[in-house]
Amino acid sequence: MGKITTEGRITILLGKRQATTGERLSPRRLAQLAGVPKDLVYRLDAGQARYVDLQALARLCNVLRCRMDDILIWVEDEDTKGDHGRNGEPL
Repeated sequence: MGKITTEGRITILLGKRQATTGERLSPRRLAQLAGVPKDLVYRLDAGQARYVDLQALARLCNVLRCRMDDILIWVEDEDTKGDHGRNGEPL
């Protein structure tokens, strides 16, 4: 199967935002600007957030000027890479 991860994505996106705007933004300040708990930002970056409110994710994306799929990354398990279904399509 596979899973969705967010590990390291906030750090990467903060770096990209700084590179494009010149503004340094800490995870704490990101949380303030997005109106979300700072713990959520830290859990997302650590890949430990189990449930994320879509509105909170949308607010983070608005501040970071990114899309949800820039934060939520699909990772296939090693044992399922290359697995195919009945029609030869990837699972």
